[in-house]
Amino acid sequence: MRMDLSVVTIGVVVALTLAATSFRVVTAPDRIRLRLDSARSTCLHQGGEWVTEGRHAACVLPEASKKTD
Repeated sequence: MRMDLSVVTIGVVVALTLAATSFRVVTAPDRIRLRLDSARSTCLHQGGEWVTEGRHAACVLPEASKKTD
C-alpha cells in the first residue's frame, strides 16, 4: 500500500499549520503584555501619563491635554 506524495504533503502542511496556530494562541497573553509594557514605558519617558479607562489603556501627553481648540 503506497501513499501518494500529495496526501503526505497535505498532512504535513495541516500539522504544521495547527502547531503554528496553537503556538500563537498560547503565547498571545505574553505578547500582549510585552507590547503594553513597551507602550507604557515609552509614554512615561515622553512625559505622558498612562491612563486606563475600563479595559482600554491610553497615553495622554501634556501637549495633547492643553489643546482645547
